Amino acid sequence: MKLIILRRGGTFALAAMVLVVLGCSDNSTEPKVTKPRYPEATTKDIVIENLLKSYKDHNITQFEKLLHADFYIWYNQARDVVSYGLPEFYTRDEDIAHTRNLFLAADHSSNVDSTKWVDRLALDISSGPWIQVDTLMGNPCEDCWQTTREYYIVVELKGGIMTLIGNGIVTLFVAPVTENGTKLYYLRRADDIMRP
Repeated sequence: MKLIILRRGGTFALAAMVLVVLGCSDNSTEPKVTKPRYPEATTKDIVIENLLKSYKDHNITQFEKLLHADFYIWYNQARDVVSYGLPEFYTRDEDIAHTRNLFLAADHSSNVDSTKWVDRLALDISSGPWIQVDTLMGNPCEDCWQTTREYYIVVELKGGIMTLIGNGIVTLFVAPVTENGTKLYYLRRADDIMRP
């Protein structure tokens, strides 16, 4: 019995010494800097990273920030336009509205009919190179870029009654805007492409 008490006492003493040593070793007066969850899109790849994070977090505010304020458009696959009656494209406001509804459904919001709640929402976009483009939608565009990547999206409806899986190819176009002396990249166009 005494042996157990000594071991416990020794453990507590050791833990106390570790805390003292660790507590004394941090003499830094500099504040700890943490990276923001959504850094400003000063590079093209940050646009993609923030897009993926906005889907993971169901954060419509951050999603909306990625789309160019002056002009953004999402083109649907030609097959989806013919087979499912989708419009040829979505404007910026339409894409934001659809994505907001998707995020609300994934959050089981009371603003969405509970039969349309989403139990699982996942988006993945593969890595890929960027290619500089001189024009975008027929207009000269300085420092504009495009990348074509595979995407994979899963939307599982409440209770698993239906799972929608999209696995396709998307070409994303970004353009820069200088704000307060900082160059930031924004999505200008996205083309959902049928697999060959």
